[in-house]
Amino acid sequence: MTQPERPDALPPSRPPLGEEELRRLVAHLRHELRTSLTAVIGYSEDLLETLEGPEEIRAELKALRSAGAAVLAIVNERLGAEALGELSASTLPRLVRDLGDACAEPASAIAPLCARLVAAAEGAGHYALIPTLCRIQAAGVMLNDLLAGYALDRLPHAPALGGMPKLAAPGGDASAPPLPSAERGHILLVDDNSVTRDVLRQWLVRQGHEVEEATGGDAALELLRNREFDLVLLDLIMPDRNGIEVLDVLRAEGRLGRAPVIVLSALDEFDGVVSALERGADDYVTKPFHMVLLRARIRMALELRRHRERERAYQGMLAELRGGAR
Repeated sequence: MTQPERPDALPPSRPPLGEEELRRLVAHLRHELRTSLTAVIGYSEDLLETLEGPEEIRAELKALRSAGAAVLAIVNERLGAEALGELSASTLPRLVRDLGDACAEPASAIAPLCARLVAAAEGAGHYALIPTLCRIQAAGVMLNDLLAGYALDRLPHAPALGGMPKLAAPGGDASAPPLPSAERGHILLVDDNSVTRDVLRQWLVRQGHEVEEATGGDAALELLRNREFDLVLLDLIMPDRNGIEVLDVLRAEGRLGRAPVIVLSALDEFDGVVSALERGADDYVTKPFHMVLLRARIRMALELRRHRERERAYQGMLAELRGGAR
């Protein structure tokens, strides 16, 4: 008897990625990894230049900088031009898995180093260090998510830098298990396209996020005036009020910065993305979405939200201490 086809089986006729698509995918991965590492290394070096002590914190900062530099050296070696000379659909999965294995030790050291540094800064009363340490920690989270997500993805069959979101494909990021409760968020999804909203809502809910939707800029502003969100996914082009105008209104009303904003844009809307970032958006992703990257971006944004709350708490503590000292 003929066995029924598995519902999660990949279409047998689907061709592998072409050479140019493979190179674009690897270039994209290399760019995103380097972006995260720039934050880890750059912020660590900045703190080392400005911090005069204590030595315990300086030693941990040096270890953090070294961990970032070690990962960067591996990325440059494994994803450099020479290593990619014979890149193909059959060799790419092993390349990415080997990259993740090689980076595992130094990359996994970033989070505990940041945790120890935050505790040491609190103990020493160096509260001003904590916001920057939180940024490093968020960059480390994104770095590890990218390494893990791309390694799990079925790269030979995956659309490069987008394609249709991989909600029906087995394995990979789209079918990843729900996030721990501490990593979930209340997300506002703003897009006038019902298909985009439906795809993203299903994907976000499967990860355990709470999602509310707005079909345009005016509806989004009404929700943001009446409720608190952990993150806003904001489409750039909408018929009633576009993403730039939404950001301008939020800034004018003093609401910008309460929740991180990730702008959703098409590949040809780069000027709009620049304008959005200049007006206070925190990040952007391009349509069609690469779900591994989107997951990493969202997790980083939610980390930033939690760190901003801690920063406000520290600022309040410092204000109370200054007031009591008068």
